[in-house]
Amino acid sequence: MSNLQIGDLISLKNHPYSLNQKTKIGANALMTPPLMVVTEILKQNKFNPDSENEEKLLGQVLGTFYNSKNCNYEKFWFNIDEIIPITSAEKENIEEDIAGKKKVPTELTTVKKEYKGKQVILSTADAELGKKKISWSEEGDKEKFRTESYMDFLPPVMTVIDVVENSKFLKDRRDPKDGTLKKDSCKFLLKCKWFNPSKQSFSEDFIPFNIVEEVIFDQEKIDIIQLGMSGSKLFKIPKITPFEGHPKSQINNTLVEIINIILLNHKVRIVYSDYFSKKVKSAYLQDFDFESTKFKITDLAKNKFPDYSSSVFNDIKKLSWEQDKFYEINYTDRKGRFTQRIITNCSTSTFENEDEIEETFIIANCLLRKGDIRHFRLKNIIERSTLTKDFENLIM
Repeated sequence: MSNLQIGDLISLKNHPYSLNQKTKIGANALMTPPLMVVTEILKQNKFNPDSENEEKLLGQVLGTFYNSKNCNYEKFWFNIDEIIPITSAEKENIEEDIAGKKKVPTELTTVKKEYKGKQVILSTADAELGKKKISWSEEGDKEKFRTESYMDFLPPVMTVIDVVENSKFLKDRRDPKDGTLKKDSCKFLLKCKWFNPSKQSFSEDFIPFNIVEEVIFDQEKIDIIQLGMSGSKLFKIPKITPFEGHPKSQINNTLVEIINIILLNHKVRIVYSDYFSKKVKSAYLQDFDFESTKFKITDLAKNKFPDYSSSVFNDIKKLSWEQDKFYEINYTDRKGRFTQRIITNCSTSTFENEDEIEETFIIANCLLRKGDIRHFRLKNIIERSTLTKDFENLIM
């Protein structure tokens, strides 16, 4: 605790994040204290008179948080033993944490050039955005859970309209007796403006520059995504899927359709549908590693069965299944559940069912099941399309 620095996250000891940042908030979420940023540190160089081991008195820290009721920033002093540090989820180890610390500039002109006109947000934003609360109910012997975001104390994105020096930076900074650091604070303050919904107007405040982070949206990435979405084009993202029973065979990419771009306060989230798993997923823009393609889903399929334009009777038993081809099938299982799947490494086999009637099965690696081998009753395959060479090039 004595190693706290300005910009570190703290809270009271009962905060759920004292366990980890995936902890959900149960019971009364309103009793959850805010996450705060260390804004000033008051060190104690005096010894505790009640200590037999000449221990120094504990210091104090000034914590800043955003009050979502009045939509303003508030500050409180805490003794060191009243709080706990909250480790950022994106800075799991010491090396990353050190690398993430800001280099302190010494000139006002430098800070003005770097921050004026930029968008910033309090450093608690990422952790507050990920906060979730959970409620549950019982129906007979079953428990039902519902999880939703808990946005109290989520700070707004602010615009820096000016930068000034902190007039109190040198006041009581060092002990006059021995020159040791007595109070640590920030030399430069950002004058920030944001919309205050409680007043339906704008508010301004001076915020220490090293307790905020710059908000940057990768517009180039967004433009590429929007262009692909407008043409219903597929994107590919790296994802290795091994094939069961074929240890030297795998695919290196999955194909996705992007459904939506969502602005979550200070971050952009991409919502997409995975063409292989058929699941809707999402990722933050900065973590979304993708490559655009020129293809739609319909561009990658050929030789569709059944061919309704043909005058010849469509008999699925006459279809050939090549081992090195990828097929998309519409399939109904024994319980009548319909699924779309992509399969490969296909072979056919005939078994007797429980009624001693022979049935033909397609045995294949199924991408819906992460490359595992599955058995498909031939008679339950409703449609089949052969995927093109372009498809294979995209995923390999």
